[in-house]
Amino acid sequence: AYECQRWGFDEVNLNCGCPSKKVSKRCFGARLMLQPDLVRQITHAMRRRVSIPVTVKCRLGADDRDSYPELQEFITTVKASGVTHFLIHARKCLLSGLSTTQNRSIPPIKYDWVYNLCNDYPELDFSLNGHVQTLAEARTHLNYHLQDERRTSVLVGNGSSPASIGGEKCNIAPPPRKGLKGVMLGRAAFTTPFILADADRQIFGQRKNPIDTKPQLIEQYLRYCDRVTESEGSSKKLALALVKPLTNLFHGEVGIKHYKACLLHEEIIRKKNFDIRDVLTMSMKHLSNVDRSAFGLDGR
Repeated sequence: AYECQRWGFDEVNLNCGCPSKKVSKRCFGARLMLQPDLVRQITHAMRRRVSIPVTVKCRLGADDRDSYPELQEFITTVKASGVTHFLIHARKCLLSGLSTTQNRSIPPIKYDWVYNLCNDYPELDFSLNGHVQTLAEARTHLNYHLQDERRTSVLVGNGSSPASIGGEKCNIAPPPRKGLKGVMLGRAAFTTPFILADADRQIFGQRKNPIDTKPQLIEQYLRYCDRVTESEGSSKKLALALVKPLTNLFHGEVGIKHYKACLLHEEIIRKKNFDIRDVLTMSMKHLSNVDRSAFGLDGR
């Protein structure tokens, strides 16, 4: 926590939600939900070392500790350390029997539990995570505490009937008196990153987004890559790190598999080409429906 603060981060988050076997057998991640008092001790020690906020990300439960009263016990115990913000993945997890991938989809989603926490702990802040696929869904969750006529809902259902969110069935609780502090996009932010280009306008109420098109984004990102490479020196490790955010930028385009293979393997690993601009130029040749001239890369 101290090192995070020293490097200038705004907050430090203790992850009590990762269900992977590698993490679980070392007694961190979601296994910590089985030991609420240990989490309280850890976060208390973290808060004593730093002045930035310490937050906790967790599931609704783990293994057979999966009732709402047990979730309340976890929140009540941990908040005694001074933690005031919990980021909740709205599913339980099974530490044995399900893989990490299965734990992202098989345990049922229960958004209503997170809404209920907002009511039960008005002095705390809660952010919701779990199968939120679009900005419209994020906005619906953020506005759920408002009156019906003030929110545009992508949900189907009422306080007692199941609703469908991105194909997920869930129960929707009556609107809480206090809204969520935030909504976390996980896999969607990685697999379809350009949906975030409209976040300033859709989520934060700005009149205009700072970047509206992929060519604008590429232009700015390549300038960033140039600065980092000049500072750190070119290498395979750095080149792979710099191109990774570009892997799903063209999600859904024809030729995306060949684009990714070229971007990550063909150019950098096989050809040892560490020039990010050139790597991207060569990789985009596989995207037959994308006009490379709009990106200023057609002449390379």
